[in-house]
Amino acid sequence: MMREIWALSMVGCLAVTGCSIMAKPSPNPNDYKVSFSIDNSVPFLTSPKGQHQTQFNVDVSKWNQDYNKQKCEVFLIVTDKSAPVVDLETDNANNFAYGGWYNLNAENPTLKSLSLQPITTQRVPNNWFNVVNGTQASARFIARTDSPVNPKDWRFVIMAIQGDGGKVKVLWTKEVAPT
Repeated sequence: MMREIWALSMVGCLAVTGCSIMAKPSPNPNDYKVSFSIDNSVPFLTSPKGQHQTQFNVDVSKWNQDYNKQKCEVFLIVTDKSAPVVDLETDNANNFAYGGWYNLNAENPTLKSLSLQPITTQRVPNNWFNVVNGTQASARFIARTDSPVNPKDWRFVIMAIQGDGGKVKVLWTKEVAPT
């Protein structure tokens, strides 16, 4: 009798711990936190003539990678309220990389609903970054636009998308204003 109770308790324990180590089916918005501020120090790159650039200090304090990466993606979009971002660079390519799969028919309506500029469709979408190599990261970013942007109009948007049979939908967004 004692062995049967022990065996049942072990099965129950394994079932509980087995669930906790499985990847999440989709990302949870509470698992992502980013802050940024305008950086007025000497830029680490210079913009081409005719373009305007803004430099940011970016701090990712929470970024959970535990979700089904074949069905979902979480990424960071740099955008604003008045002018499309035409280029974006970071000084920390070890922790930030240009995004992977995307679907502008899903992301752009969501950005517009937030009164933010959509990802430009005339060029390769390059204001979108993935956070790689860990759950915390800091970097400087330079965003370039064809016209000046009011510093208070910049936004970083954390967006989670899910692919399902060729269709992509936005699961949630978190809009972050400069501090």
